[in-house]
Amino acid sequence: MALIKVCGNRFALDAHMVAGFEPDYMGWIFVPASPRCIPAVEAARLIGQIRIQHPAIGHVGVMGGMGQDEIVRLIALLQSASPADGFVLDALQLIGTSLHMEHTSQILRRKGLNTSLWPVLRVGEPVSDEDLISLYHSDMYVLDRKVSHALGGTGRQIELPWISRVTMPYLLAGGLNHENARERFEQTGARGVDISSGLETGHPGRKDPAKLEKLFATFGRA
Repeated sequence: MALIKVCGNRFALDAHMVAGFEPDYMGWIFVPASPRCIPAVEAARLIGQIRIQHPAIGHVGVMGGMGQDEIVRLIALLQSASPADGFVLDALQLIGTSLHMEHTSQILRRKGLNTSLWPVLRVGEPVSDEDLISLYHSDMYVLDRKVSHALGGTGRQIELPWISRVTMPYLLAGGLNHENARERFEQTGARGVDISSGLETGHPGRKDPAKLEKLFATFGRA
């Protein structure tokens, strides 16, 4: 069964609506330049509420476009807002270099946080498992379309031949929506899909219930 990650959750009502569809993961963006960037304390509060009603949903924090000091600050802020029995995030999705990955991994270990690190590979040419491993050895990656002026959320699709050699576990991102996600998923070796703007209408972060319903129905999870 395909994994579904709904990313870019920004507003309380929309986030609770998304949770009602029981995605495998909900993504919370902490990238400063993103129109879907959410304050860490607000994200922690919403995640805490959602965990009570939907404990099976995993929560992924997306970070990038910031220095290591800011990543440390964000992790500390999220840690301080976490419940007593664990860290608020199940995984940290990081956009950056292999050096960023290793430094962040060290920070998580020093803080005793059992949080997975998901590197993002921004694809603009043919890639292979070696390209993923050179970033960081992880149990999950995210493949997104590389666009020079943006870290993500561009709505541009990856050329499928570029990722035909990848066998490592990954979520497919980039230009996906409720109409094309199933077909794109089946044309790749992805474990699932990662969708944000393709499920919105109007203001960034405002998820469209009809598009969500169509997406989950398409994957047999209505």
